Amino acid sequence: MKLSALLAAPLLAALTLTACQSGPDRLPLKPGTEWVATSQDWAQQATSVYQQAGAYVETVAALKPDQKWAVILDVDETVLNNVEYQIGLDERGETYSSASWHDWTAQKSATLVPGAKGFIERVNALGGHVALVTNRKQTEQLWTEENLAAVGLERSEDFQVLLTRGSCEDCSDKDARFEIVPALLAVQGYPDVEVIAYVGDNKHDQPDPIGSAKFFCINQGGMYGTPCATPPQPVMN
Repeated sequence: MKLSALLAAPLLAALTLTACQSGPDRLPLKPGTEWVATSQDWAQQATSVYQQAGAYVETVAALKPDQKWAVILDVDETVLNNVEYQIGLDERGETYSSASWHDWTAQKSATLVPGAKGFIERVNALGGHVALVTNRKQTEQLWTEENLAAVGLERSEDFQVLLTRGSCEDCSDKDARFEIVPALLAVQGYPDVEVIAYVGDNKHDQPDPIGSAKFFCINQGGMYGTPCATPPQPVMN
């Protein structure tokens, strides 16, 4: 790609976002949404977290046999960035609903969180496994895999496990799914795998207790759930 195109892309994105916000019936974005959508600081923070996680994993992996360790990542706002969905909600004055979210996942148009792909590639290169545990529903699993493939993350090549949740609204607790990741890797021919790290954007993207593993938090601007990082505050003039 030519340098001029690379330089023009961020400007075009900014102009598009401004145009979307400036319509007569559009409401302003919430501070957290705008921060994720427009601030280079968000991208830098996300990349930095993944760099820290990568350094930690490399240190621990040096002490473990290949294929005997794994990391578990959340999907939304950790691997896939759904800020365009939240922009639509903010501008329409709406809040999250399972119906609108279902429609969004069907579009398969979420983008990558900065640093996510590089971290996943690093884990695989170091001899580890990647598991994705998400609160997307089972009915959204195929769309999720297709969206991941669209951003360059393929099952078997990049991640070995993808666990969604049941269709019930109260099935969001992840602890039971965290526990079965080693068993799912074992049936794929990788027994006795230890999970050494978790990456997520919500406090519940890690087990309780976490044991000897370590949790790394992506700041998602407080858009969903119970964030593990303090959302950015609006600047007071």
